[in-house]
Amino acid sequence: MTSLQTLGDCLLRCSSGFRAGVRRIPAAVLALAATAAGAETLDEAWRAALAADARLAAAETRTAASEAALLAARAERSPNVTASTATTRWRDTPAFDFGGAGLPVALPLFGGKTVNVATAEVSLPLYTGGALAADVTAAAAARDREMRLADALRQDVLLGVADAYVGVLRAASALDVARSLSASLASHARDVEDMRRTGQVPTNDYLAAAVSLADARQRELTAESALDVARALYNRRLGRPFESPVAVEPLAEPLGGAAIAAPLPDLVAAARASRPELEELAAAADALDARAAAARAARRPQLALSGGYAHLENDFLSREDFWFASLGVRVNVFDGGRSRHASAALERQAAATESERRDRGAEIELEVRRAFAELTTARQRVGVAAGAVQQAEENLRVVRDRYRNGEGTNTEVLDAEALRALSAGNFDTARYDVRLAELKLARAVGALRLESYR
Repeated sequence: MTSLQTLGDCLLRCSSGFRAGVRRIPAAVLALAATAAGAETLDEAWRAALAADARLAAAETRTAASEAALLAARAERSPNVTASTATTRWRDTPAFDFGGAGLPVALPLFGGKTVNVATAEVSLPLYTGGALAADVTAAAAARDREMRLADALRQDVLLGVADAYVGVLRAASALDVARSLSASLASHARDVEDMRRTGQVPTNDYLAAAVSLADARQRELTAESALDVARALYNRRLGRPFESPVAVEPLAEPLGGAAIAAPLPDLVAAARASRPELEELAAAADALDARAAAARAARRPQLALSGGYAHLENDFLSREDFWFASLGVRVNVFDGGRSRHASAALERQAAATESERRDRGAEIELEVRRAFAELTTARQRVGVAAGAVQQAEENLRVVRDRYRNGEGTNTEVLDAEALRALSAGNFDTARYDVRLAELKLARAVGALRLESYR
């Protein structure tokens, strides 16, 4: 019996000392960090992540590049002005030969062996068979596609940050529940030890209480580790060093705003109309169709107008300055079917992209329905879990009173403690699931923006 008592005392003392030592250091560090930095709101976290995310910066750069490509395509319809100058030295100077007229005379075409020529020319495409217009349409669609890709990525970044933000809150709440359970079991273990010493309860009650306390403190250590990991993930989402202090504000107010307040059919319709993934696929199909039109235009006549000025230094021509104008037509008589096959390939790619878009629309509707169901269920769970917390608290109070009065068992107390911790954990899980489900629904609809925080 003495060895059993010693084991129980060791469990109680060792767990208490270790728990106190582990808790004091992080608590002090966190207190200093929170005081120095202040708690961060979700809106602030979002803005920091958007500013630091390298993938988003790359997407914005690609969008800027596509905008420049669109401007270049539009510029193809503008007049093109060129200027050039050249100096040519002849080994044998060109000359007029009058031998055919019976005159044995050859007059040089230029004075000397060096000729200087300067020209300025302007050219304007008059008709390209629709190629230039198709190129502009394709470039505009490519620009729109990059913009939609950036928008989708931006919303994914916001949701990822929100998930990590809620993860920190969830892990902190789980640690609070674990610490509360440890403190409550420690109090119960002290009561049982006092009752054992006076002979009111058997030693096995004390040992059971001590073992339950040790288990609770192991769970507390696990919760502390989970909180550290959650903070590291949060810092990763914001592009900060993993060791950076983390303090976040609770999420008390509903998120998502008016974007998720509509009935389910309206949410599905909104998602089909505004999800950037669908718009991106539509823009990709439009770009392919436009490129197919440009390929077909290669088989049509090409008409261009040009004119300009030329200066030719010479000693024998009547003048050195010349103005000219020309109208040119080019017809692709035969290209082996290259343009026809190229346009057909692009048209098939566009059709495939449109099929992919229709399938993606069905997947998006499923996402909206799933997110809507998760939010509805989470909101219902909050009410149920809140009632369970109150019932578990009252149950623990009653069971403890009965045990102190010799009417209940130690097992009942330990079970009541476990139920109280379980109900508290369920309540925290439900209320944080509501906040995250609100943002997931906003993302499913395609309306997750910075304004979703308000």
